Amino acid sequence: MNKNNKKPLPYSATKSELIQMYCDQFSEAKIRKQINEILNERNISKDTKIIPHLEFIEFVETYGLPKGYHYENYD
Repeated sequence: MNKNNKKPLPYSATKSELIQMYCDQFSEAKIRKQINEILNERNISKDTKIIPHLEFIEFVETYGLPKGYHYENYD
């Protein structure tokens, strides 16, 4: 699959979107647990629906780019 067939990685995502992106790679429980740990480390409520950009990117860098996505340049 080349870059043209892949979706650009969004700037940030909701937890539901994150789960959809990674559901074929990890269990929903693992995805929720890991993103909540990242949010907790940054003193962000785990009840937040939208994951801020930096925390989203930390998740992606830790667990790899989700299948079917490519990095966009956010410059």
